Amino acid sequence: MKITGITKGSIAGEAGLLPGDELLEMNGQRVQDNLDLRFFEGDAELTLKIARRGEVMLFDIEKDHGEPLGLEVEEMKVLSCGNDCIFCFVDQNPKGLRNQLYFRDGDYRLSFMYGNYTTMTNAGPAILRRIIAQRLSPQYISVHATDLATRIKLMGLKKDDRILEKIGLLHDNDIDMHTQIVLCPGFNDGDVLERTVRDLYAFRNRVISLAVVPVGLTDHRFGLAQLKRVDKAYARGLLDNVAGWQKAFRRECGRGFVYASDEFYIVAGRPIPRAAEYDGFPQIENGVGMVRTFLTQFRNQSRRFPKALPRRRMLTVVTGRLAEGMMREEILPRLETIRNLRTQLVVAPNRLYGRSVTVSGLLSGKCVYSAMRNVQPGDLVLLPPDILNADGVFLDDMTLPQLEQSLKAPVSVFAGSWGSVIRSLTRSTRSTRPRALVRVT
Repeated sequence: MKITGITKGSIAGEAGLLPGDELLEMNGQRVQDNLDLRFFEGDAELTLKIARRGEVMLFDIEKDHGEPLGLEVEEMKVLSCGNDCIFCFVDQNPKGLRNQLYFRDGDYRLSFMYGNYTTMTNAGPAILRRIIAQRLSPQYISVHATDLATRIKLMGLKKDDRILEKIGLLHDNDIDMHTQIVLCPGFNDGDVLERTVRDLYAFRNRVISLAVVPVGLTDHRFGLAQLKRVDKAYARGLLDNVAGWQKAFRRECGRGFVYASDEFYIVAGRPIPRAAEYDGFPQIENGVGMVRTFLTQFRNQSRRFPKALPRRRMLTVVTGRLAEGMMREEILPRLETIRNLRTQLVVAPNRLYGRSVTVSGLLSGKCVYSAMRNVQPGDLVLLPPDILNADGVFLDDMTLPQLEQSLKAPVSVFAGSWGSVIRSLTRSTRSTRPRALVRVT
């Protein structure tokens, strides 16, 4: 690992380490990435093997246990996924997006650090040993099916990747796991799904949860396998099965274990389960219990809403089609009880991936602009959470300031606080009188 920086006043600086040095080993162990560095540097006594301009040097360091060295190192190279899943969303991206969106991530380290799901197909003995030795727990694993024939057909495997043996090894070494099944009608449902659930439940002491999510299909599946969408009848059948499994599992282990994503309930037209039924929301980032959490937070925060705003204001809420019913029935009616506040809901079709993609998080900046261009934006345009990446850009690389300039209106991404939204409206000095519609070519 190349050292890119030294923290001022740090142990590394006092020892004479320099930016540009290559960190080869720590206490005789090869250093592959930042995780290795953080794991090994906790020792009180360290021997660092350093390469500098063609010479190899040893640095012996004594320090307090757990005290960091103060090294900054180059970013690790992310391991790619070697599978060829017939439902892979990366293969369904339209052309012209940034390069990162076409990369198939299959890195167990990102699974530990950020909750990214990996199939573990590329996890050989060395990777499994490292997960166990460094306690990289929990791991998030995409299983999809445990039946080998189905896995080969669904995931493009060249041979048996022995997924249950790997899960068993991690289980026996006390590594927690969260798992998921992307459900493809006609492929991994029915008896195959039943078997997968039972096989994973056998490791319930360390397999903490199993999420079942519907396959996502875009309009860009040219030359790919024919897959069916989840419809209302299918979603209801799946939820009936999940309810049956949960009832039995709760009796046996005290938790539901298997959870259906919110999308199944919305498509089926069934109520979102109570918060207690999610057992602490272990899969919320996977769209399991996100709606229930959103509604609970809104109801709690709405108790502190003011009775009135000091002057008239207009709030425009933008959402994807999937959340339309929830917003119209649960959110806007309560907001409109605040005097001097008018609200409007704008449902944005997904023009990037296709109208069948209805989740709000996959809306691009142009999707939002297209839905808003003939709408008076009012004093604040509120966008759904997770619509921007960590760099503050939409999927199409549009930025929030660019969208504001196009709409000629303040735009904000909802960050979890309705109080902040109300305060933004209260501070706003923007007039709500009609204006000329803005069109951008």
